[in-house]
Amino acid sequence: MIVRRIEFERFRNLKETTVEFSDGVNVIRGQNAQGKSNILEGVYLFARGKSFRGAKAKEMILFGENDARIRMSFSGDNNLSDVPLEMQLFSDNSRKYYRRGAPLRGAREMIGNFRAVLFCPAHLSLAAGAPAVRRSYLDIALSQLSPAYIDELAKYQRLILHRNTLLKDAAGGRKVTAAEWESFALMIASFGARVAAARLRYTKMAQAAVDTVFSEMTDGAETVELSYNTSYMRTDAGELLEAEADKPFGADADPRIADGIVALYTDHIDREIRLGATLYGIHKDDIDITLNGNDAKLYASQGQQRSIALAMKLAEGELSRRISGEYPVFLLDDVLSELDFSRRSYVLSSLSDRQIIITSCDADLFRDHTGAQIINVHNGQITK
Repeated sequence: MIVRRIEFERFRNLKETTVEFSDGVNVIRGQNAQGKSNILEGVYLFARGKSFRGAKAKEMILFGENDARIRMSFSGDNNLSDVPLEMQLFSDNSRKYYRRGAPLRGAREMIGNFRAVLFCPAHLSLAAGAPAVRRSYLDIALSQLSPAYIDELAKYQRLILHRNTLLKDAAGGRKVTAAEWESFALMIASFGARVAAARLRYTKMAQAAVDTVFSEMTDGAETVELSYNTSYMRTDAGELLEAEADKPFGADADPRIADGIVALYTDHIDREIRLGATLYGIHKDDIDITLNGNDAKLYASQGQQRSIALAMKLAEGELSRRISGEYPVFLLDDVLSELDFSRRSYVLSSLSDRQIIITSCDADLFRDHTGAQIINVHNGQITK
């Protein structure tokens, strides 16, 4: 995929700003707080439907204005002509989405049209950070490749929130019948099984891609292994779930898995009531990462952990190509300055035939990379 052009109106400090990109390396250069990351944020909104900074719609609108508008055109490798997407953000946090000028029903219909891999300093904690960081890695990658995954994860999350409220109400004295708990257990198990199966398949695919990248970076001296760690594996459905890893991407999960994990949501209710939270399920899952057979969180150096994170993000792009048929756009937000020369060189060489949009304060990082388009940003204004 190639981003051709993006136009901003009243988006953060980009009052009326247009950026045109080359097919290769694009470096958005400027000092801090000039608007570099705002441009990347706008591109990423069309891939994910959310800000990678966690901002609400109203927080992305130029101060004093009631709305913001972003228009982006991109083309695909699969014989797609330029596709225009548009997003409008409002001060009440609502949004509107359009494709080729036609309104879409929401972010759900927009996500998947355009795909991007984001790599920013926060991702450097992929190997050693909290489990939520690695769950997010899976969810972001899968949501761009599978509309069904978005729905199933969202429904699971809503059910868990509702169940947690019920647990707290029960702790306060509300009488909850066994039938109510059973009803929640059945629904949560159904959606949870499908999400777990998708994550398991993706992790197995990522394992091979990550190890290949990491081996290239270390000249074959070190190996990395990823394995999906879910409480569902420690139930009667464990063997059935394990078999899901070998199914093709997008295959339906075996319905018997849900039957085997229902007990997770019925057998621990007394303890969960005391704690006011659902203790088991995909919202607690993780990716276990080992380096040369040892836990990477404990035994990998900071440099090795950064290499693992880099390999995981590059693998994300490779899997997007394998599954969808084309590479996504790579967005690097002020992250190359966090890498040493060898890792920085590896990133640029491995992505040399793909579109990359990079933000940086330091243009000297790219002086040896001929052909890069330099886009200068100052106070929300663009020069080349």
